[in-house]
Amino acid sequence: MIKLSIDEIQPGMKIARSVLGANSGTQLTAGFVLDEAVIERCKRVGMHSLWVHMEGEDVVPTGNINDQLALQAQQAWKDNMDMLQKIGETQDSTLESITRFKSDPGRFKNIIATEQMKSIVEKIIKSILGQEPLVVNLASMRTKDGFLHQHALDVTITATLIATRLRLNLHEIQELALGCFLMDLGMIMVPQSVFDKRGPLTLAEKHVLQEHPSVGFAILRTNEGISPNVSAVAYQHHERLDGTGYPRELKSEDKFPIKNLQTASGAIIRYAQIAAVADEYNAAVSPRPGSAAPTAPLQAMRTLIERSGKSLNSHVVNALITMIPAFPVGTRIVVTKSSHSFLVGHMGVVAKDNPLVQEKPQIILLMDKFKRKVKPVVFDLMHEKGMEIQFVVV
Repeated sequence: MIKLSIDEIQPGMKIARSVLGANSGTQLTAGFVLDEAVIERCKRVGMHSLWVHMEGEDVVPTGNINDQLALQAQQAWKDNMDMLQKIGETQDSTLESITRFKSDPGRFKNIIATEQMKSIVEKIIKSILGQEPLVVNLASMRTKDGFLHQHALDVTITATLIATRLRLNLHEIQELALGCFLMDLGMIMVPQSVFDKRGPLTLAEKHVLQEHPSVGFAILRTNEGISPNVSAVAYQHHERLDGTGYPRELKSEDKFPIKNLQTASGAIIRYAQIAAVADEYNAAVSPRPGSAAPTAPLQAMRTLIERSGKSLNSHVVNALITMIPAFPVGTRIVVTKSSHSFLVGHMGVVAKDNPLVQEKPQIILLMDKFKRKVKPVVFDLMHEKGMEIQFVVV
């Protein structure tokens, strides 16, 4: 399969990875054959790209969870958010209304379908714990209106992988994963105009956006069955070790995040430090549509390393980067250098990663530099001297 921009999609192409929209209710299931009407509808609801099958290639990236569970998780998250929005009447939120809400969040008491959310998180964890080796391979698809529920899922998966690498016990992983899955519920108080805005936010808009962690905390702490640690993930996932985060500018030492999960008052709990790294990575490689161009995994890793030990926990960063392939299976690539000059500009996908030399995976070329289909051809960069590739932003 290959990820194509919506403008590259043509009638007759077959969906390779299911995708769920939010506000539009759009759902495309793997195997669905696209026609002109559906493609136009995808454009209208803000889908910027899709995973599709191309004739002659059979690359199937194995995600950390299967499509069925991903859709189930996204739908549950969406249903809970819809209920919160309906009860809260939150579309025109201001700092004043947010302050009033935080002082009396009682109307949201026990609104979250806690047992349903816990069940889904347990399924995600079970899927991940059975994998070997541990590799971040999300292959996610984000739409404009479905960004939040897909982001929640991807951060949950990434944080669970980190926690497994750090050898947290099952109870700790469950609390962390549930906290990550629910940490952005406070976005119900952020007006759509702020969330959709292109370019820099005004100071007032920035202040409203930065209230979503405290709103999420206010919602979660009123729900029986949700522990203080889970609520704290929502409250603190944008805090940073050096005090540059929000909403409270907390600080913490750069310690190994297993012992003393519940830190002293005024410090960032270890769960939130893990959530912060998972959130930063996913925001880089799969940003909110319209906000920024996606970053290649390798560049995202470099950015995390730059912040390691400063704003982000170095032990968490080190755990994550050991699980990120430079070119994950299914990644779209372009040939930038080759001893066969006519291949420069050809595009394709990574067919098999190379744990020993990450910059030299096995690839399948599918299109020439003019984006015309070519007969699929396989190259193993370990044995193809002089060939170099680059991540393609879609």
